[in-house]
Amino acid sequence: DSVLLSFADAKLSIIEFDPAMHDIKTTSLHYFEDNLFKDGSLQRYTLPKIAVDPDSRCVCLQLTSRSLAIVPLRTSAMAHAAATSYTIDLHLVDSRLQRIIDIQFLYGYNEPTLLVLFESLRTWAGRVAMRQDTCNIVAISLNMMEQLHPVVWSLNGLPFDCKFAYPVPKPIGGVLIFAVNSLLYLNQSVPPYGTSLNSTTENSTSFPLKPQESVCMRLDCSCAVFISPESMVISLSNGDLYVLTLLVDSMRNVRNFHFDKAASSVLTSCLTVMEDGFIFLGSRLGNSLLLRYTEAHPESKVPSKQVVVNHAASTSHDIEDLEMYGKDTVTAEPLSSYKFEVCDSLLNIGPCGAAELGEPAYLSEEFVTQRETDLELAVLSGHGKNGALSVLQRTVKPQVVTTFELPGCTDMWTVHSPGKKKPLDQQHAYLILSKEDSTLLLETGKEIMEIEESGFNTREASVYVGNIGGDFILQVCASGVWLMSGVKLVQHIPLELGGPIVKCTICDPYAILLTADGQIVTLVLTPDPESEPGVKLDCSNPSITQVPQICHVCLYADTSGLFQANKHAQSRQMHDEHVSDEDTSKWTVDEEEELLYGESDPDIIFAPEFTPKPEQPATHDEPSEGAREKGLKSFWLVIVRENRNLEIFEMPTLNLVYTVKNFSMGQKLLSDIVIPTIGQRCHTYTYHPKKNIKSTFKSKIYPYIQHPAVQKESDKASTPRYDDNPNIHEILLVGLGHNSSKPHLIARVAEDLLIYEVFEYSPPDKFQRSNSLRIRFKKVHHKMMIRRNLGAQEPGTYQSDSKNYLRRFTNIGGYSGVSGYLGDFVFLCGAYPHWIFMTVRGALRCHPMTVDGAISCFVPFHNVNCPNGFLYFNNQGELRICMLPPHMKYDALWPVRKISLRCSAHFLAYSIEHKVYAIVTSVSEPCTRLPYLNCDNEREFEDLDKGERFIYPHIDKFSVQLISPVSWELVPNARIDMDEFEHITCMRNVWLSSGADTSSRQNYLVIGTCNVFGEEMGSRGKIIILEVIEVVPEPGQPLTKNKLKQIYFEEQKGPVTAVCGLEGNLLAAIGQKIFIWKFDENQALRGLAFVDTNVYIHHALSFRSFAIVADMQRSITLLRYQTDFKTLSVTSRDIRPLEVYTSDLVVDGSGVNFLVSDHEKNLILFAYDPEDEPENHGGSRLTRRADMNIGSHANTMWRIAACGIDRSNGSAIQPYSGAHITMMGTLDGSICHVLPVAEKVYRRLLMLQNIMITSLQHIGGLNPKAFRTFRSHVRSQRYSLSNPMKNMLDGDLVWKFNSLSHLERHELCKKIGTSPEQILNDLMDIHRATSVM
Repeated sequence: DSVLLSFADAKLSIIEFDPAMHDIKTTSLHYFEDNLFKDGSLQRYTLPKIAVDPDSRCVCLQLTSRSLAIVPLRTSAMAHAAATSYTIDLHLVDSRLQRIIDIQFLYGYNEPTLLVLFESLRTWAGRVAMRQDTCNIVAISLNMMEQLHPVVWSLNGLPFDCKFAYPVPKPIGGVLIFAVNSLLYLNQSVPPYGTSLNSTTENSTSFPLKPQESVCMRLDCSCAVFISPESMVISLSNGDLYVLTLLVDSMRNVRNFHFDKAASSVLTSCLTVMEDGFIFLGSRLGNSLLLRYTEAHPESKVPSKQVVVNHAASTSHDIEDLEMYGKDTVTAEPLSSYKFEVCDSLLNIGPCGAAELGEPAYLSEEFVTQRETDLELAVLSGHGKNGALSVLQRTVKPQVVTTFELPGCTDMWTVHSPGKKKPLDQQHAYLILSKEDSTLLLETGKEIMEIEESGFNTREASVYVGNIGGDFILQVCASGVWLMSGVKLVQHIPLELGGPIVKCTICDPYAILLTADGQIVTLVLTPDPESEPGVKLDCSNPSITQVPQICHVCLYADTSGLFQANKHAQSRQMHDEHVSDEDTSKWTVDEEEELLYGESDPDIIFAPEFTPKPEQPATHDEPSEGAREKGLKSFWLVIVRENRNLEIFEMPTLNLVYTVKNFSMGQKLLSDIVIPTIGQRCHTYTYHPKKNIKSTFKSKIYPYIQHPAVQKESDKASTPRYDDNPNIHEILLVGLGHNSSKPHLIARVAEDLLIYEVFEYSPPDKFQRSNSLRIRFKKVHHKMMIRRNLGAQEPGTYQSDSKNYLRRFTNIGGYSGVSGYLGDFVFLCGAYPHWIFMTVRGALRCHPMTVDGAISCFVPFHNVNCPNGFLYFNNQGELRICMLPPHMKYDALWPVRKISLRCSAHFLAYSIEHKVYAIVTSVSEPCTRLPYLNCDNEREFEDLDKGERFIYPHIDKFSVQLISPVSWELVPNARIDMDEFEHITCMRNVWLSSGADTSSRQNYLVIGTCNVFGEEMGSRGKIIILEVIEVVPEPGQPLTKNKLKQIYFEEQKGPVTAVCGLEGNLLAAIGQKIFIWKFDENQALRGLAFVDTNVYIHHALSFRSFAIVADMQRSITLLRYQTDFKTLSVTSRDIRPLEVYTSDLVVDGSGVNFLVSDHEKNLILFAYDPEDEPENHGGSRLTRRADMNIGSHANTMWRIAACGIDRSNGSAIQPYSGAHITMMGTLDGSICHVLPVAEKVYRRLLMLQNIMITSLQHIGGLNPKAFRTFRSHVRSQRYSLSNPMKNMLDGDLVWKFNSLSHLERHELCKKIGTSPEQILNDLMDIHRATSVM
């Protein structure tokens, strides 16, 4: 399968999924810009459309309003053909063509046949009386070899409101034309058939239409897809799902339509069939849904009312047609109906309408004093019934149950004891705390108490404590191991080795011990009928070579089925033993690099005869799907050596099955080493206790290979130079995801965290070897930065390599225990702790938990007082018993909670005093009366009665109400409704000073409204001032303690479109003027000053005595209010036309700039600089300092102070101590932020950005530089000829530096004359400064 991407600049990219790299690769790139601009004009009214031939023979791309491009696809039938892409000017095909509406390929033609729905004459609803039926269709047969396109079918005079064309699959064929008010079926050489869906078509078209019974709908903004040749699912603009059935006769001619309302779902933006039985509803306004549809056949196919008609039917009809239709009649009921059920949903917090920062209601007392984390973000999104409020937090904020002071503890563990409960409900019985020279044992019941007498070794520090064999407890110390049942000692094994035991890893029933000098000891729990417990530990020393020294070990139990040794390659290996040196020398250098490092594309590296096929037949050794579903366990040992090599052994035979060289370099792809290096032998280690280890070696010496990367490493006589490679501190192989089906390799390397995903890969037979795993590791990109501040004094425990910071858990907060969701998750301890989750859909989520600083150790804890909780030690030596907040969801990139409002939400304001939100919502209602002015200029209303089949227009009914952040429920009896036809245009929390005392100010809720009566009546508005008050709550309703009290209410001479507070006064944009109002002691507004504005002010923002106002067409204006003179004046403005969406400040210490977003998805930074005389004319014009295109419409902005303290050690972050983060929400649901940086940091990162643009590979030919360049389509000559200012870094691109390998980092930094450490420190400072909320 391929994915086609079209772009507005007449470009097309084709991408595919590469199973060998487990990544996306670009197949081809096509551009038609030369043909697009050769005529000297460009007209584009819609987004570029793509149509694909049903037989995958070609692709059609719409370039302009009347030109197309044809791209042939190489298939098996066209493998010998040499067709090239070309363009078609449809104006030469049909001279009447003015605008393409839709393009689709038709079914059932020998050659690709393209149907074009176009408009010959432009018209609109207000001109239908004079010009109607302006749409036409034309079908073109494409001969790609000769580049000919004859017209095979055309039809004129279709309704003017045609929107979409949907080809009908075989065997029916033809096309369905969706108009706003009608539905048409068209086919070649068949009379057209159409139905009207409402009464609007009576006066809007002359096309013959038949009224559709019991249906009254519109098809504008609808989506549709065929689920069978005669059934189509339609999603209307209001979210209703209909099943359209085409009723055909024996000649396969459509004779009627039947609509069946199946469900009411989300407001849909796109609709597609995933596979047989599933349909995907993509929504821009709500959560996208995956639905399962099932066909339900009725008991009787023939309705009772047509049985009489069928008896009178002619005998010439077929029997089946007689049963279905009778004579010239069609059944009014469908032959089958469909049922829909929701299977899954994708969270969407967009489009972001408004955002407000507030305080969390459930924040623990221990974290209340922290300014940066004592915040959460509330975002309004959706429309209509999909309206919602989303609560976002950047970090995980645990709920603290209790805290203990226990200084001196270095590690801890929780274990189960023998009990009668199920494993999922079994609570932890003991908590073991390890100190420097002792171990403390605590019993965890209803109370936590110390146990003094037990079988545990409490006289020395513990290395590891965990359960083995179910409920048995294994304690590992530096001198030996202890096996216990509860607190009773079962077995003690003293171990006198060359060094103390420093690491232990358990995977029931195996345990692996690692000593300080690299020795490995294997423990196996085996049945022992002679002893009382029935089990015992068998200790053995495996025959794994100790050179180079083993540094880290990890046991892994695989249930995914990916870890399967390649047994069938043994026969080929026996044959390969006799291959001569001449045959081996035929390998090229490129093949050797592929086998050694696994980074190249196999389609390029391997020779043509060894090119891996995209689909290989499964062998008898490959695990079947049934075996994977059963979750059969297999055990594997992962070790890391001193030379940074990673090896995987099969348990319990300890056969070497996988080797990765230079693992710490962090390559993008890790693959098995097939060709041994110089002088090395390919060993297969098999452990036999009674045999000599030397007799089990199977060796083969390969010829000398000149390769610079492995020449010196093969020389074992010389001292290995391992210092050049980053040091590995810890490694963990864990099965994440549903039923542990996603194995991931996580490693702490130097000051980075590497995460690799395991995927299945079968190399070509030429390069397979026996007892090897058919897997590869792909690097997962994440944005976690765990680098430490080098200048800070940190505890020495964080420098220890023997400490396990990667803690695995299975169920915390019920996150992994819902609906059979069983899998492992990981918590990263250290200076910057993180949660590493895997969602049900297989997406990796990493959430920081920096609210309590550094965390030295972490364990899960399931107790009667703390169900599914966890324990951790912070850097103050405090043991906290915590739980995850149950109301938050961690499947998204940020912890989020989405509350459905079932109505459109417009504005949001937070009351700091009362800890409650005020929200403006609206409900859409049909309008059955219209206002008009009588002869006395008085407003009257006319009632409308258009009949049952008329669709009345809808108007919004606005209201203001309170919502509590405690339960996120609307406060009862705290609602104020607006009048009919009255819209709320703005709402803001404003601090106003009342009376003569201007120093004391009070917080009020100010609302601006506008009356919308139509074009014939003037628009007026109101200023409404409300106050949130506290009252005695009603019994049983604690939320009713807050009410809304109306303080001021007065109608204005124009619409009130923007409000804000300015020096204790109220600034309001009324019509085309801006007024300053004084709220006096009589609770009335008194005018102080005003100034004229441009077109329509929709946003106002104040700071000190200045205000920034944003116009719909005329950019922004800087105003100043002088209190002494009571004057409001224009200080500076941007004279260039700009359609502003929103604006805010960018604060860097004492400097202030103005950030603006526009309709072209640009961010523009303005500055007020009176000293820059040539450009801003003495300060009368705002200077443009920077600009960038972000690819999304930024609709709301807010500011928050940058984090000035590093929570891991309490040190200050000096570069950004006085900076503010300007954050914004976009219409596609994304959140981004802008942070001012120092000049040196900017220059350094700018050079890195420029070199990364040319050095990194970009999918689909996408160029970050072209994408981020300022865009403008304004026809003003002065505006179009202005050069982009840039001066803004692409953070998404620069942040990819953190995911590059060790060699790639050094190579890029060498070109710009800096070091990777310097770049990473700059990124670390930015990351720490933006770690807010």
